[in-house]
Amino acid sequence: MNDVGTRVDAPVDTHEMVLIHRVLRREFGQLPRLFRSAADDRARSKLIGAHAREMLDFLHTHHTGEDELLFPLLRERAALDPELMDRMDEQHAQVDDAVRALEAELPAWTASADAAAGERMATRVEATMPTLIAHLAEEEQKLLPIVSVTVTQSEWDALAKHGMSAIPLTRRLVILGHITEEASEAERQRFMQVVPAPARLAYKLIGHRQFTREATAIRG
Repeated sequence: MNDVGTRVDAPVDTHEMVLIHRVLRREFGQLPRLFRSAADDRARSKLIGAHAREMLDFLHTHHTGEDELLFPLLRERAALDPELMDRMDEQHAQVDDAVRALEAELPAWTASADAAAGERMATRVEATMPTLIAHLAEEEQKLLPIVSVTVTQSEWDALAKHGMSAIPLTRRLVILGHITEEASEAERQRFMQVVPAPARLAYKLIGHRQFTREATAIRG
């Protein structure tokens, strides 16, 4: 540790979190349109409902990992602006409240495709997006540079493991497609280095095709 509480050995590569954030911005940004596109169409509401459920779980797991595994380490070791961390916590709470409200309505809407319920969920996502976008941006700009020199590689790996363990085995290749969809070739290669070789091969052989097929159906 140095005199401000940060580590002095090699920084941790935190760029994979930037890729995760791209998924959240993109997929939640599309949800209002997707909810509205399924009005009175039960086949489509079933498809969109499953996707929304997966993204809500993805966001919840991401925030839980930060709350339990990352933020406590930062508070313990780094000289942080208390207002910054209070704002992070408040933004998490606001987004999590919206997630819980969506989770409460989603099952009935998935089954019924009720247009009014879909509109309520679309409006709720739209109202939450400014907070989510601001939170992700500030996290990238102000927290990740501190994270890279504050946590150990094993602690960072534990955060990634927490996220992956929450994804069902049958869905991991599709989530990999979401994560790498907007990545540059350099970013893709960099991210794939931390993916086990069998998963890299499986994604090349079947995962990318599965993701593309699903994404095309969802986005219409």
